[in-house]
Amino acid sequence: MAKGIVVTQGERVSQFGLEKLERARLYGSRRRVALGPDGAPCGRGQLTDDGQVLLRAGMTAQGYFTADGRQVESAELIGVDAAGLPLPLVSSTLGVAQALEGPVSARDLLDLSITAVYRLIPESLDDALGAALAAGQVFRVAFNYRPDYRAETAYLVRNDAGLFALVGTPSPAAWLEPQSPPPLVEDDDASDELDFDMF
Repeated sequence: MAKGIVVTQGERVSQFGLEKLERARLYGSRRRVALGPDGAPCGRGQLTDDGQVLLRAGMTAQGYFTADGRQVESAELIGVDAAGLPLPLVSSTLGVAQALEGPVSARDLLDLSITAVYRLIPESLDDALGAALAAGQVFRVAFNYRPDYRAETAYLVRNDAGLFALVGTPSPAAWLEPQSPPPLVEDDDASDELDFDMF
């Protein structure tokens, strides 16, 4: 089994296997398939702009190229910040003990932009943590499935269906008081401004 989530509360350690939940797995999925005159499924194709080459599904993929046409391998790509400086690579947290925060307010979870949901399979669950989750308390932990340039956050929750980790990036909303003016948004890109001299 793949490495799972390991969390610590002081000296107490809990470990979970994880299984990603997909919408299609929960609700099923349907797909519309076009059939040809012989009853066989049709394949998707697209002509290039010059009409000389027919591209079928799977023939194009994302690629990165230098100005002189050399393809850049994925292993050579790095993340950079707005100033063009390299970003540090955030390691995977799977199999590495992470300090558990909480219990935290369930309202914190509402500020999470969720990117993935995992069902947790307890391999060794601390009794105190198990009781707190069963009572509806919410816990937060750092999470990164694979090495990346952006760390994510996981919230551990429990309901009648089991234990889950809701993973995403915090994106708190800016709340305004009634009758207050909207906040000013600074836009450094003036390229979309209208030039009234054109009219």
